[in-house]
Amino acid sequence: MDGKELTKELVVKYINHTCTVEELKMFLAIMRDRTGTFDEFDDAAREYWLREPVEDVDSRAYEIYRKEALKLIGKRKSRTRRVHAGRAVAVAATVVIVLTGGFFITRQVVRDRIERQLASYETMATAPGEIREITLPDGTAVTLNVASTLKYNARYGKETRDVWLDGEAFFDVTADAGCPFRIHARELDVTVKGTSFNVKAYPDDDWNSVTVRSGKVGVSYGNDDIIMNLLPDEEIVISTSGSSASKHSVNTEKSLSWMKGSLVFRQQTLPEAIRMLRRYYSCDIELRDTTSGARLSGTHDNKSIESVLESICFSTGLHYRQENGKYIIY
Repeated sequence: MDGKELTKELVVKYINHTCTVEELKMFLAIMRDRTGTFDEFDDAAREYWLREPVEDVDSRAYEIYRKEALKLIGKRKSRTRRVHAGRAVAVAATVVIVLTGGFFITRQVVRDRIERQLASYETMATAPGEIREITLPDGTAVTLNVASTLKYNARYGKETRDVWLDGEAFFDVTADAGCPFRIHARELDVTVKGTSFNVKAYPDDDWNSVTVRSGKVGVSYGNDDIIMNLLPDEEIVISTSGSSASKHSVNTEKSLSWMKGSLVFRQQTLPEAIRMLRRYYSCDIELRDTTSGARLSGTHDNKSIESVLESICFSTGLHYRQENGKYIIY
């Protein structure tokens, strides 16, 4: 076997996680020694990428890859994309190799593959102010909060039960011991077998949270830096920077009263509260006084935006006015 064929074989084995210890050492050595050009890696990876059936890609692995590939595509305008060390992603049945030397993937191949994969996903979304009830193919009930999106693969329930969430949702999961239910919400991963719980992970929030009503829930964040199990009436709150996390007991029914249409503030800062109001009322709000360190708590049931703003201003000593269709707090 010549050097090129050996390289090709090692690339495919690495992608599939089938390298022996010796083969892995050889692969790493090649990556270290050939820092100038990686055409052979590109050729082998591209060939494997193009011939691999879409439906065989593990959905969780694909999501990890998609995030990385989209970042890379957006960073440079060149035809090829170099994946640098420090963001190692070893994904079964997908093509990302990030090691000391680096390696190239053709931009259009990546983009075409992403489009094919995304086409196989079911997507459900709610508008600002809208709460929606959804039943997944396995009978799992989902209540999707305002301005949120939930996606799952068309093969959901056949080998895996993975969903992707942007926003907030409550899940009442149908039990299946042989097929765990997994939620991927930005950097947050939640794994259960049959339980009911809430996940909050809006893209513009400073905090993500998981709240358990029944059963047991496993939570991990980032590169498994934070791993925790939660029981009923427990909640974990994690900063989106991953710099802090806290686990505590909660009144689950009160914290989940958003499912009945209530707007719930739980020690929210003013900027956090304003983001919530934008989602619930689909309105333009500008906060001009950023000096207040007040935190807001309380439940607003079916109240108008004006009554909520009046309550906020009363609590903080601020004022608001409406100007050209915009609410201004000052």
